[in-house]
Formats: sequence, C-alpha cells, structure tokens
Amino acid sequence: MEKQDILVVAIAIIAITVLALVITPIISGQSAGIPGGGTANPKVTTTVPRTPGPSRTTPQPTTPVPATTPTPTQTPWNGQVKNVGFIGQPDSQTTLPPTPPIPEEPTRNRTLVTYAKISGSWSGTTENLYVPTPYWVMEYTAEPFALPPNAFPQIIIQVIDVENPNQVVISPIRQTIYEQPPDEPWSVKIFEGKRTYYFRIDTSFIKSYTITIKVPREYL
Repeated sequence: MEKQDILVVAIAIIAITVLALVITPIISGQSAGIPGGGTANPKVTTTVPRTPGPSRTTPQPTTPVPATTPTPTQTPWNGQVKNVGFIGQPDSQTTLPPTPPIPEEPTRNRTLVTYAKISGSWSGTTENLYVPTPYWVMEYTAEPFALPPNAFPQIIIQVIDVENPNQVVISPIRQTIYEQPPDEPWSVKIFEGKRTYYFRIDTSFIKSYTITIKVPREYL
C-alpha cells in the first residue's frame, strides 16, 4: 500500500473518532429529557408562598402599658453644708404680735422675825408649837453658874415632831460652855417647817437660857 493511501485511512479513522465523541453526548442528553440536548445545568424554580390578605375579624383593643418614672439617682454628699429652705415662707412684711413682757418676780422679804421664845433655868419639856413657814431659825443663849475647871456647864436641846416623835428633825444640840458665852447667840437653821414641834431641854450648871424661834417674813 502506498503512503498516500495510509494517510487517507488515518485521517478517516480520526474523523470517525471525533464524530463519535460529538454524537455520544447529544444522544445522552436527549435520553435525560433535556430539550435541545447538550449538558446544560437544569433550571431550578423557587416557589414563593402567597401572603394571605388582611383578616376581616374586628381587631381586639390593646391595653396601654403605663409609663414608668425613672428613679432619681442620689448624688454622693460632697462634704459641704446643705442650706435647707422653707416652703411657703411668710412674707417679710408680715407683722408679728408683740411679745408680752415677762412679769417681774416680786422681791422676797427674807427678813427673819421673832416668832416664839422659850426661857428657863432648869431641864424640861415645852408645850407644842406650830411653825407656819417651810424653814426657820433657832437661836439660843445660856448663862453658866461657873466655868471650867470648877464646872462644865452644858445645855442640850432636842426638837421633836409631834406627829412623828421617833423621826429626828435635827441632831440633838449639845453646847458646852468653856468660857464666857459670845455676844451673839448660837444659831442653827432648820429646813423643815409647817409642822408642830415641842422641845426637850437638858441643862447642867446652867443658870438661865433663852431659845428664840425666828421665821422669814415672806411666808407670813
């Protein structure tokens, strides 16, 4: 066989092979149901749901939500003194009623006046005596028969409450005379009054004595 014949045969085989490669996909495409044949991708269709129309039912009323008031925040104290004012402060032109004057307390007369006297030379118990003031003063003097070392003159005075004879009004007064009595009488203040008392007096080497009851004039 000549070379020219071999070349024609080879070209024919190549042409048949190429034709077979082209026809085979076309036949496969028709068997798959793709119109027009070929290897085109299938078309995907997306179905969109239909939106229903507005309802014909009567809308229900909605309950309004109350608005909430925001809670005020407290500012930390800065250490400065706060000036607090007044609400409804009265007008500065309002005249206030005059303040009534404070009555002056009457001057008290604390002068002591002689209310009663007890005089004697011997020991004994007096009759009852009512003292009309809340306090009173008892003054007393005594004249001795003799002085130490010849004698030791002494006078003892007890004040007794008639209603409470066991209650001590004051401690018994024991006055011993060692020298001539002073020009001014001895004195003791008793902070108990408006009661009835009696006096018990004991003497030793006493020639005479005098007990004076004085009260403040302001209570008479």
